[in-house]
Amino acid sequence: MNIQLTAPSGVVYSYFLEPDEQTVLPFSEGSGEYLITCYQQIDGNQYAALYTETLTIKLQNEFLPFLYPNQYVDFSSKSEACKLAASLVKEDMTDIDILKTFYTYVTSHISYDYDKADFVEAGYLPDVDDTLSTGTGICFDYAALTTAMLRSQDIPCKLQIGYSGDVKHAWIDVYIRGRGWVTKAVSFDGDTWKLMDPTFDANSDGDEAIQEYIGDESNYTVQFTR
Repeated sequence: MNIQLTAPSGVVYSYFLEPDEQTVLPFSEGSGEYLITCYQQIDGNQYAALYTETLTIKLQNEFLPFLYPNQYVDFSSKSEACKLAASLVKEDMTDIDILKTFYTYVTSHISYDYDKADFVEAGYLPDVDDTLSTGTGICFDYAALTTAMLRSQDIPCKLQIGYSGDVKHAWIDVYIRGRGWVTKAVSFDGDTWKLMDPTFDANSDGDEAIQEYIGDESNYTVQFTR
C-alpha cells in the first residue's frame, strides 16, 4: 500500500507499507490542512486509490513531529541507539552539551560507505541500529542515527532531505532551548555557532574548503522534512 500525505505547502510525502504494517505519519509542517490518500497496489507500479480525506490538524505544540519515531527515524526505548544515547548523557549536561556529544560520537564512530552510496535504491529507509553495529553508513544513515539519539533525549530534531549542490543529501536541524532552531548539526566554540553537516564533517579532516561549504546555507535545498 502507498499512503500519500500532502502537506499544506503542497509537498507530497509517500509511505509504502506491507499488509498489516503500521507506521507514524508526522505532520512535519505543523498545524494546517493535510490531504491523505491511500493507494492499493494492483500490479508492479500500478496503484488504485482506495481512500482520500482532508484532515485539519492542530498540534498541541510545534515540536511533536520531531520528538517521536517514524518510518525514516525508526527507534524505540529498546533500540541500541537509544541505549547508547542514554549512556552518553550526564546529569549536568545542557542541550548543547548533548548535541555536541552525540555529534562527536557519530562522526567519529561511523565511516562513510561509498559502495552503499553507489548502489542505494529509491525508497531506502535507514536502520539506526544497523548503522551502529556496522559502523558504516551513507548521509541518510548519519542523519537518522543522530536524529534518533536526540529525539530519545527529548531534544526536537528535524531530519532534512534535499540537495547539497546537485547531490541528494540529508542533514539535521536541532532545537536548542533558549536559542531556537539551529540548522544542521552544530558545534559551538563559545562565541559563535558553526553550521556542521554530520556527513561532510566526518570526512573533512579539517579541510577549510569543506568546512566553508558546510557553513554556506545556499548550498542546501530542503525537499522533505521527516
